[in-house]
Amino acid sequence: MNQGKQYEIQGLLKAGIDKNQQPIYVMLHNLIIKNKNEEEIAKKFESYLQQFRPFKGFVLIICSQNDGQMNAKDVKHLIKKTLKKVEQIQLKRIDKLIIISNNQNYGKKEKSIPFSLKNLLKEKLHFINNVSFLDTYDIELHQSILKFLCNQIEYQEQQSFYGRDLDSYPIGQSGLPIFLEEIIKYYTQNTNCLLKEGIFRLSGSHEEEMKLVEQLLQQNYEAIQYSEPDVIATVLKNTLVNLKNPIFPFEIYAILRDTNPQIPTNEFVDMFSIFFAHLSKVNRLTVFKLVEFIKFIAGFEKENRMDLHNLSIVFAPCFFRTKEVNQLDYQGAMTVVLHFKSLIQNIDSFLEQQKRLSL
Repeated sequence: MNQGKQYEIQGLLKAGIDKNQQPIYVMLHNLIIKNKNEEEIAKKFESYLQQFRPFKGFVLIICSQNDGQMNAKDVKHLIKKTLKKVEQIQLKRIDKLIIISNNQNYGKKEKSIPFSLKNLLKEKLHFINNVSFLDTYDIELHQSILKFLCNQIEYQEQQSFYGRDLDSYPIGQSGLPIFLEEIIKYYTQNTNCLLKEGIFRLSGSHEEEMKLVEQLLQQNYEAIQYSEPDVIATVLKNTLVNLKNPIFPFEIYAILRDTNPQIPTNEFVDMFSIFFAHLSKVNRLTVFKLVEFIKFIAGFEKENRMDLHNLSIVFAPCFFRTKEVNQLDYQGAMTVVLHFKSLIQNIDSFLEQQKRLSL
């Protein structure tokens, strides 16, 4: 792994995704205590939670690089200073809270949780004394991260493949990120893959996904050709849905949510023409190419059972996202899905408009 980029804030690490597609975060007690940056950790952690899908859980690991030094009182104090400052609606999404310590005098693990958070966290708390036991929880961390947690290396987190801005990926001759060019080319040259029932709805192997992501980080795009279709689809969706800033600005989601999806076609086209005018070139080209591709996939709906509506449910979150997560706004989310379906249905109009503007 490239060791070129510092983690964003000392003591908090984005450590990848587990086998259930859930983000993994690590809080390092010794670094947080050393830097006295609990408040910054709380703010950064909450910002991370707002970057991925609202219905998705996550895993939090609390440990220390100083083997055997951390006890229940230390963890309780750390949680008070960090997690307690995060909105409870976010904390409810914790799937597992894993504490790693081999301190013989750690104390009762139940004492690790502040009283005010016991009802929320007590059933999610897990205790292990060595990182080697993480695999029992479907967690497989990169070797460089494991060595860092064990204080064997001075770890510097590289920029991960997920969670970046779209224009930070290497750009190809078409103006699209190269990985998108290659993924679209793969499916258009191997249309038999699009005949599979549930294509793009079903997820591929997590282990194979991580292998492909590792290759893409090294700009080995040929690896796409040797990956399973469901794995490629998973990487595409996870990349787009976890962009640091969505393809369409956050504000567009609210506009669509509050706009009747049954508006006349000419008004719809005018509205999105304004949206497109405010997008960067790479974002605009990505929308045109991907939406055209999604419409192409729907052409195989008799075989793959993925009509425009099903594809819109799958792909709308890849283009539109709220800044503040609201798990209860199901109706708003479905309204945005209907608008995205209309975008697919009218993509030819936008492409023709784009051609006229480029003349």
